[in-house]
Amino acid sequence: MADDHDRVISRIGNIGRWQARTIGIISIASGLTAWQTLIVGFLIPEIDFKCIRWENSTTKLEVDLQDIQLLQQESNTTEECLFREAECMEWEYSEYGNVVQQFNLICSRDVYRSLTSSLYMGGQIVGILLSGVLSDLFGRRKMMIIISLLLTISSCSTAAANSVESFGALRFFTAMFGVSLFTTSFVYSMELVGGIWNVYIGIGLEFPWAFAYMILPGIAYLIPNWSHLQLALSLPNILFTGVLLIPGLIPESPKWLLMHNRDKEAEEILVMAEKMNKREKSVKEQDLGTGAYVEPKSWSVKDILYCPHMIVCTLAMFFLWFTNSMVYYGLVLNSGTLMPGDRYINTLISGSLEVLAYALTIVVFVYGGRRFTQSGTLLFCGISLLLTLTTSDVTGKMALSQIGKLAITASFAMVYLYAAEIFPTVCRNAAMSFSSFFARIGSVIAPFAGRELGKVNPSLPIWLFGLCSIVAGVLSLVLPETKDSSLPDTLVEGETFLSSRPGLFRRCLPKKTEERKENKDNKAYERD
Repeated sequence: MADDHDRVISRIGNIGRWQARTIGIISIASGLTAWQTLIVGFLIPEIDFKCIRWENSTTKLEVDLQDIQLLQQESNTTEECLFREAECMEWEYSEYGNVVQQFNLICSRDVYRSLTSSLYMGGQIVGILLSGVLSDLFGRRKMMIIISLLLTISSCSTAAANSVESFGALRFFTAMFGVSLFTTSFVYSMELVGGIWNVYIGIGLEFPWAFAYMILPGIAYLIPNWSHLQLALSLPNILFTGVLLIPGLIPESPKWLLMHNRDKEAEEILVMAEKMNKREKSVKEQDLGTGAYVEPKSWSVKDILYCPHMIVCTLAMFFLWFTNSMVYYGLVLNSGTLMPGDRYINTLISGSLEVLAYALTIVVFVYGGRRFTQSGTLLFCGISLLLTLTTSDVTGKMALSQIGKLAITASFAMVYLYAAEIFPTVCRNAAMSFSSFFARIGSVIAPFAGRELGKVNPSLPIWLFGLCSIVAGVLSLVLPETKDSSLPDTLVEGETFLSSRPGLFRRCLPKKTEERKENKDNKAYERD
């Protein structure tokens, strides 16, 4: 049954051929952006190296490799790259054709590996902040076309980088445009469906990411040179941009058009969608401009001060987003150091497990609950990661690491929809943006937490990721169960809903929402 509360969905239905075709094309963006993020494991791999020619201030000398290797075994700091007072002039690598070898990202320059990864995640923060504002101002379709074109330029240009500085800068812009494209396409797709299909599509859009993850190691194996690989994974963006430019294939979002009072254009798109979906005309043709529910539009931070349950749940949700992102990207970006084994096989297994994780997430969200599932996946991840410290068996470590990766992948997918169900309509977009911001902070920290912290002690990253996951799992119990619940619209509705549902550490908070100060003139508290 279509959602009658939605002017668009009540016309075209929760799902149909038109939505399937449109979202099917748009979902390609998820796979294209996945390649740009996940490729880092093959651009900047963990490889062995040794010095074969050294030079000091006055003379060149050949050094016995056995002496150098002995020195390297005695130290795990940058001092192992120095021999007596000489500096190495020529290195020998276990693999060639990667960024590490081309720009000598070893010894004192080793930190550039983590810096470029953090810079990439920093680009995602900027992209998250800009994409929502720009797509709201100029339209979903127009921004997807512009962003896709810019992503093509930046990602292809990265293949021609001639220094680590230019490589890092171009990766920053690639991340900014990539996450903007994914976010805009995600919002666009979710605006076209209703009912239970919000769950199917919301999580289903992650499947192209997982499939791209699975395909990546095969492409990387066939194209070992980093610049050729970068170019090969960037050129498909040109085709995607071309598809977006085909007239009538991917129209503007009808909801965005209605928000900007462009009813005539929205009507043309809805009529086309109705025909393709074979929807019968309503008894009376709906007037898109009247008789519709108007969302409350204004609220302030001061209003939230009267909502203690909302404050506690929001802070808990922020930590969940931070932890999910830090642990997920910490394992993905540092798989070469945290997950033993061949990186091609590990990547293939990780991608396959992501498909399984997303499938399980859909089943759980449709037939199970949110609260204990979110908590369980985080606790399972933390325990699995900590158990890797108890065994020296490589196969055992790899299996436990992949199980932890499976759990955090499912948890990360769940938290998107869980947050959307907790935050009221009046502040949902802002709350989701802030949540995503905290997630990106976690992803910025991830490269340093996984790699640089590991230089101090190899077990420290595992302790950090494991304990944070367990803490987040416990904090998930602060949140209420939202399955089969109507989404709150105003802050008062949201506070009443939260205070009526059990939550860890929230029993001491007041529940007397009817006695709480209510500003009748503020639309955050009342429906229009």
